[in-house]
Amino acid sequence: MNKSIVSVVFLWVFLTVFSPLTFCQEVPVASGTNDIAGNVVADEVEEYEILTTQGVFVQKVKESGKTGIALLLISIAGFACAFERLFNLRKANIVPSGIASKSNKLWKEGKYDEIEALVDANPSTLSRIIRLMVEHRNGGHADVSNLAGDVASRELRVHMQRAYPLAIVATVSPLLGLFGTVYGMIGAFESVALAGKMGDPSVMASDISFALITTALGLVIAVPALICFHFFKIRTNILGLALEEQVNHLIIRWFPIDSKSK
Repeated sequence: MNKSIVSVVFLWVFLTVFSPLTFCQEVPVASGTNDIAGNVVADEVEEYEILTTQGVFVQKVKESGKTGIALLLISIAGFACAFERLFNLRKANIVPSGIASKSNKLWKEGKYDEIEALVDANPSTLSRIIRLMVEHRNGGHADVSNLAGDVASRELRVHMQRAYPLAIVATVSPLLGLFGTVYGMIGAFESVALAGKMGDPSVMASDISFALITTALGLVIAVPALICFHFFKIRTNILGLALEEQVNHLIIRWFPIDSKSK
């Protein structure tokens, strides 16, 4: 299995399984009537059954209000971007194996039409650069090298820009969570002010809970998004280096520096 697929699947499991556990807490079992062995009676155990992780997570999201909904929408956008990068930022789409060697063999035999058919059947950044070199096979080393470099840099920049939304998600999520924290604390102090000195301090519990939940949601979304962004950034650089190596190898072989034309 492709290493990138394994990595993103791991991040998906982290967010959907591990992260909700941070919001999960066990409901304490009430001290009801016990049997001779010291165990709680069965009907009371059912009454105080532990909530499932998913149920607690959904409940916490509901408690976070509109801020929590906004954070979830941001997380959906982030993971949509992550999966788009997962399927499009692949080696086969940038520098597929075997294309350079096959093209070099056909070039030596002068079969330029077959090279074009080969690259058209295997669309990728490397294929488009090879087609450009075939179309400009009568050009000089410097000209072809500049054209190939322009194509490569342009397409790699596009790949980097498509991963940039993950960085936005990683930046906005904790800030939105911080906004929820400030909003919740304001509500908590207002509740205390309205209750007065003799009021029950528990009146601000819901506001404090809202503040902490939004903060936690923001961090839970930001951490995987930041990891994914740097993962795809590093992967883009690695594939870019591999592309540069193969393109330079072909240019040196097909367009010797000391020749003005081919």
